Amino acid sequence: MREKRSDRVVEILERLGLHACVIRGMENIFYLTGFRGSEGTVLVTRGDVVLMVDGRYITYAQEAAKGCVVVEVKGANHPLDGLFRQYGVTKAGFDSLQTTYHVYQSWKEASPGVELVPLGNDIESIRVCKEPEEIAVMREAVRIATDAFSAVLGEIEPGRTEIEIANELECMMRRLGAEGPSFETIVASGPRAAMPHGHATAKKLEAGETVVIDFGCRVDGYCSDETCTVALGDPGRQMREVHEVVFGAKQKGIASVRAGMPVRELDMIVRGFIEEKGYGEYFSHGTGHGVGIAVHEPPAVTARSEGILEESMVVTVEPGVYIPHVGGVRLEDMVLVRENGGEVLTHLRKDLMQTGGGLP
Repeated sequence: MREKRSDRVVEILERLGLHACVIRGMENIFYLTGFRGSEGTVLVTRGDVVLMVDGRYITYAQEAAKGCVVVEVKGANHPLDGLFRQYGVTKAGFDSLQTTYHVYQSWKEASPGVELVPLGNDIESIRVCKEPEEIAVMREAVRIATDAFSAVLGEIEPGRTEIEIANELECMMRRLGAEGPSFETIVASGPRAAMPHGHATAKKLEAGETVVIDFGCRVDGYCSDETCTVALGDPGRQMREVHEVVFGAKQKGIASVRAGMPVRELDMIVRGFIEEKGYGEYFSHGTGHGVGIAVHEPPAVTARSEGILEESMVVTVEPGVYIPHVGGVRLEDMVLVRENGGEVLTHLRKDLMQTGGGLP
């Protein structure tokens, strides 16, 4: 499987007339080699994939990066220039979205005879369409997150703090087999639910509030991502109406998903529904994003997005309405793009979920 992935990088090299490319982004390195660590560099040539790590990771890298050449980085002398000379590289691309200017400058100084070409998101684009093995792992991440949320739902009640709920949910995901959360779990209640990315605080939940809970877990390096909004009893007429609008927008978006659809069209459909209901000014972010090794991957589903939805992409559909000083609602599902529609991967119900009303 990983051999096919490196072949796709080689296709980029051939298309751009490059001898090799240098990769620093750890998500891209994991995708190509299976190695997960805090530091590393990969050189992809037209024949080999070379993983360079320091002594902390050398044994693990040799076990994890099957089929790769593993080279140890010793001291301040990085082996990249020697590898350039070994493979006859005079023109190399690099993943410019993931490489700092400092690192780029060090490469230029160490290898003045090598032309370095920024690749933008060319490497990330290889990861956009998921392979069956990747989808299977993401399904498992969704299953664990679903079970964890179901186990914690009964604890979401007045008097508990946002951070307590976030911690319990993350702990439960780990107990059920996750490596950890995909991102810092968002729990935002009452007026704080009007902040799309409101981190969990010591605020206590109160009766009548809506609570936005955005969560996911990581399994074998892949993420899930989902948002539910829970009502603590009756949230009142306005929030019930807002929930109905957001739910309708999400359902309409999911029903529209299909391979070949312009990405921006999906955003326009969801956003248009909310605007028609009079809440357009309160929908302040894009409709969704890709999910995979990173919780936010291309494509970004916004009004400015280029390109089309392709079969085997996994994207979120996550409309939200946020009314300052009042509250908010966001509902999010992960959707697998198919030729004739979209398959919803997440399982939790998204109708108005009220504590005390039973598990999803």
